[in-house]
Amino acid sequence: MAETLRSARILARPVTNADIRAVAGIYGGNRDLLVLLDREHDPLVLSRRFTQGLNLPQSAPSARLHNFLLCDVRTEQPLGLLSLCMGYPAGDVAYIGELFLHPSFQGAGLGREICLRLEQVLRPGPAKTLRVGVGLRNWNALRFWVKLGFTHVTGMSGDRHFSPHGHAFIELEKNL
Repeated sequence: MAETLRSARILARPVTNADIRAVAGIYGGNRDLLVLLDREHDPLVLSRRFTQGLNLPQSAPSARLHNFLLCDVRTEQPLGLLSLCMGYPAGDVAYIGELFLHPSFQGAGLGREICLRLEQVLRPGPAKTLRVGVGLRNWNALRFWVKLGFTHVTGMSGDRHFSPHGHAFIELEKNL
């Protein structure tokens, strides 16, 4: 996996502990969405986990996790964050654990741009497929991923019984 990813408008660089305020701002801007996605939705807790690499999928080795801060390629202003786990849950799979853009930058095609660039970088490598988990109550994200070609359902998880505060996820896959 490349140390950094660059597209026309985005520089995705490895996150550092010094980025914790920027990451917290991105999570904070998505606070309403975080409540739908996870029982843990405190932006400070999530930003600590992200900057320290503690946001691993279950049973994934930490060496395979790549957390990126997405920045404007010209100004280096933080735009969002991306988490990628290589070789999870199998050796030929790359798993997008998180993709968040600050609300100020949503709807401008930046998420699509970085995902297409990521696919280009991954295509010649050992990964044959790219997966993502999507909260079923996150309709915008579900539409986004399906439009990008993530149409094969590989799994579902969540609370066994419906409740207004319940959580459910669908795992989608795309061939590279």
